[in-house]
Amino acid sequence: VKFASRTYISAMKTLSLLITALGLTEGVLGVELDYCERQGGLECRKKIECPGYLEMELLLRKTRSGRWMDEWKALFQKLRNLECNKKEQKVCCARETEEPCHYEGEEVKGETCNRDCTKDPTETKTCRFTFVLQQLLSDKPGRLADGMIRPVLVYNGQLVGPTIAVCEGDRVVVRLANILHLYGSAAQIGGFNSTTLHFHGIREKQPNGTSGWSCHGGPWSDGVPLVTQCPTPAGHNFTYTFSGINGAPAGTYWYHSHVGRQRMNGAEGKLIIMQRKKDHTRVDVDLPENSLFLQEWYPNTTNHIPQSLLINGKGKLGKDCYKQSDNSGNYDEFISNFKMGKQVSFTKYLCPPLHISTTYEVFNVTEPGQKYRFRIIGGIGDDVPIRVSIEDHKFSVIATDARDVIKSADNFDALWVSAGERYDIVINTKRSYKKNPYKINVYHQHKNKTGAEIRLCTLAWLKYPRQTVPMNYTANCKEMAKEDLTRVLNPVPNKFSDWGNPNYIYPVNLTAVHQAPNIQEVLNTQYITIPVHEKKDKKKKDNGGFTFNNFTMRFPEDYPDIPFQFQSPSKNTKRCGVRCVWASTGSSRSTKCSPFPAWDPQIPKYPNKAFPCQHVIQQPWYDDSSDRQYWFEIILINNQPEGGIAHPIHHHGGWFNILGMGQFNHSIYRDTIIEMDTNCTKKKECLPRNYHSPVFKDVIQVPTNGYVIFRAPIDNRGTWIVHCHINWHVEHGMTMIFQIGEPDGGDGWSMGPGLKTARKNKNKKCPKVQPQMIG
Repeated sequence: VKFASRTYISAMKTLSLLITALGLTEGVLGVELDYCERQGGLECRKKIECPGYLEMELLLRKTRSGRWMDEWKALFQKLRNLECNKKEQKVCCARETEEPCHYEGEEVKGETCNRDCTKDPTETKTCRFTFVLQQLLSDKPGRLADGMIRPVLVYNGQLVGPTIAVCEGDRVVVRLANILHLYGSAAQIGGFNSTTLHFHGIREKQPNGTSGWSCHGGPWSDGVPLVTQCPTPAGHNFTYTFSGINGAPAGTYWYHSHVGRQRMNGAEGKLIIMQRKKDHTRVDVDLPENSLFLQEWYPNTTNHIPQSLLINGKGKLGKDCYKQSDNSGNYDEFISNFKMGKQVSFTKYLCPPLHISTTYEVFNVTEPGQKYRFRIIGGIGDDVPIRVSIEDHKFSVIATDARDVIKSADNFDALWVSAGERYDIVINTKRSYKKNPYKINVYHQHKNKTGAEIRLCTLAWLKYPRQTVPMNYTANCKEMAKEDLTRVLNPVPNKFSDWGNPNYIYPVNLTAVHQAPNIQEVLNTQYITIPVHEKKDKKKKDNGGFTFNNFTMRFPEDYPDIPFQFQSPSKNTKRCGVRCVWASTGSSRSTKCSPFPAWDPQIPKYPNKAFPCQHVIQQPWYDDSSDRQYWFEIILINNQPEGGIAHPIHHHGGWFNILGMGQFNHSIYRDTIIEMDTNCTKKKECLPRNYHSPVFKDVIQVPTNGYVIFRAPIDNRGTWIVHCHINWHVEHGMTMIFQIGEPDGGDGWSMGPGLKTARKNKNKKCPKVQPQMIG
């Protein structure tokens, strides 16, 4: 393709010089996205210096009429349609990869969907958001973090990303534009410049009556690279969607990138679905802005030792920072041991002075004496459980992981959240209050048997009318460590002496508002241990890592090149795990389970060391319009010793119900728990289980020297990743796939939003993701 004329070339050179001289780079980006969006697509330039394309957009934007208008429009269309990656090419424009979907109801900008949902309980909207993912610096309001300037990955320039706040029943459509390549190399952004977007807690259930494709969402929209989609490359975009029919009731959720360490560097945000009806017996004031997005923060994109905590992207670097002790050996080995929960030692040093002055988050109590709902979101990246307490206030709990629980008494002093968890609490605000605002204390402590520790803290202000926030105050970690906290919700279950404390309330102690139907009937039980293996031979890649049943699935080298969701039929090559199929039909159903056929003659059913493979637990699919439900059971076994890591395990595509939890003061193994669960008169289900309104969760911490029993339904066909939500662990292998049903037939899986895209995705290979680039 050649440019049209010398006149055009001259004009473009002049415009290019003008744009450079005037420093219009960020402004042009906004023009480009706005213009392309109005044309029905979203285009992202591949390089900021691409000649012609941006300048032409600027001309079209500024020029309403004139002699050159028609020629410019025609030429611009040619520029947009150039093929990528050719040597002589001047521009590269990302194209929309899915055919457009048309939805019922009013379509509006997503920001306008944050409204009073109780005014018209029947009104639903299609809420359209555009998220642009790019690397910037934490040097401007809206992304200042802890006051230290460093690269950040942000959606629409914000840390945390824009809040998605909608009403129950609304349809959410998010167009994600990936322009990471404009602002940094893959090494700078923590390993990858491809991306995906996952809506944590949304089931993405494929609507009944659909097969092969679904415009209304489904597993193709779950946002997991090499599981439900190919990663979205730099310079391209992808559109996600979900609504109430996909399993999105009112509740507290969040969203994040599911690639590398991107979410730990800022690529995450709040997702809140508001109720249609008020319930004043539980809550008086319920506003999306009364939510705390908690995360740890690091000195840069590659450092693995946290330096501060943030609330809604805000915080202040404290006076104490931490680094590897001088006598603790090689840095890579030190970090590996740290992430495994092994004993390591740190050196405390004086943090550097702030680059920029920052402030803490403020929550305003405008109606003293009313019951205020606060949403606590664990947007945590690694093994950094965080404690929340509120000065001179107690609270009750009304929901966890977006599902309601029976409201507790108003007597909790503190709450712990791990990576991925959410808890909704209610504070009975005061009618009379002191002169100064109250501190919402947020605290983390990592401590091992040698006494080495990391203490991090931050705070937010709970401000009543006429109170004044002290702007120069800095959170005091020593004071928080000494807080007298009697009744605690969801404590980290890695200390046996706490397990029997009646004032320590674990998820298994909570009661769901809704009873899970037929939860007492189970098709099969899978016992899964989660050991961590130290890499003993540094020259081998197959004898260390984070595992389920000693099977490890590291990203990306152990994942298939055709995403699990796109395989038709399912590719059993390289698979390990269990395949369960219907053994009978009629009113009494049962399953027959057997290991996947051994593709490697050396692979045992249960290996004694970390074995890399594609770990799949396959179950049949069943769903109809009745309340009948079928379940399979998972018993997770954590053999880490006391003080180790209580892995937070997350199940995509559905909630599970917690029937039992246990912890011991001695070492346990998989065989130990199997023996305990089968050595009784009925030969099964010997460990205690609760079937009366067991709590719904999508993340659960598994106690050290302990276990968790959960049951999951088989009503959501597709392939769903199950993983530890500690980022280091999911990258290094603590991952498996729950496959529900088969991809083919009249009840086939949804592989895209439309028929054309689904056909294209079927058995589609993804471009290779380089494993050596993991951050």
